[in-house]
Amino acid sequence: MSPTCYHLGMLRRRCERAGLLTLVLALLGGCPVCPDPLYEITAETPAVRLPLDESVHCFGGAEWWYYTGRLVAGDGRSFGVETVIFHAPRFPYAVITEVWFAHFAILDERTGEFTYDQCVRLDPSPDATQPGPGFQLSTRLVSFEGRDGRDRITAEMSDGRYSLALSLQDTREPILHGGDGYVPYGATGSSFYYSRPRMNAAGTLAVGGEVLDVSGRFWFDRQWGLDLRNPLQPWDWFSIRLDDGTDIMLFRFPGRDEPVALGTLVPATGEPQHLGAVDFSITPTATWTSPATGIEYDVGWEVAIPAADLLLSVTAVAENQEFDARSSTLNAYWEGLCDVEGLEGGSEISGHAFIEQANGGA
Repeated sequence: MSPTCYHLGMLRRRCERAGLLTLVLALLGGCPVCPDPLYEITAETPAVRLPLDESVHCFGGAEWWYYTGRLVAGDGRSFGVETVIFHAPRFPYAVITEVWFAHFAILDERTGEFTYDQCVRLDPSPDATQPGPGFQLSTRLVSFEGRDGRDRITAEMSDGRYSLALSLQDTREPILHGGDGYVPYGATGSSFYYSRPRMNAAGTLAVGGEVLDVSGRFWFDRQWGLDLRNPLQPWDWFSIRLDDGTDIMLFRFPGRDEPVALGTLVPATGEPQHLGAVDFSITPTATWTSPATGIEYDVGWEVAIPAADLLLSVTAVAENQEFDARSSTLNAYWEGLCDVEGLEGGSEISGHAFIEQANGGA
């Protein structure tokens, strides 16, 4: 086993036994020295450090920059959008030292048609990007630029069916999940995780050559860490944006000892509230089985957060929003735009959500 494949807890124990110098040599064998590569291992209380952590991390586990949102055109047509760039860990002593994956998906709400594309980029030399602030990432499918919540997305599918050019502006402070942005997942490990859940978006979406002026709102997720290494890990992720300004992130997956669940409730005004497994419930209400992969996915849910007096019904806008990414990230997942209706303190509330179920979900 390569030293870079050790679980983070094992690495910390190595640090205690063998000393920092031995660990540095074991971890960096064959890789150029990067700024602050051992922060997650050596820090007593690791935390997200903005703006430093906006940028590429040149050593460690997987990381991603993830945008999901809903766009409305001037003629009333509406679309669900997913764009993401993944960065895989280095491979010491390998010819290929950097691996990047990009996914781009569009749901036409009027027709229910879901279209997606993916690509892989292999770099024979280490990424030269220095740590923050900001990021500038490019693949043949998707490109991102961003700094301090002012971002830009450009994307074009290989068949030209859809192309996208958006400018985004964050309307609130970034949300550090778990309080400091370092989220524990039980025995499975931990990761750094922050979100910008309410970004205003404007630009153009070309549909079969027809260019539409569009606007809407996007949710941006940024996640990385040494323990993010298993592309076949099942999980469910909910991003819910209510029309009253409330934003909700919920996350769950089967842990090694017991299921792990956590979340963040961000009210329209006030401080984020961090949720544990006892603070919310997610109950499936409908399912759909993919004819392509045979995987059964949930396509309807009831979400309850009793302390906030919230009871929500979440329904997929279209059942088939499966992204078969086995030719890139080696997995298949369902990433779908959903409608939200329900009650908040006895009053009717509505909104939209993006739900992700990876590898069959939790």
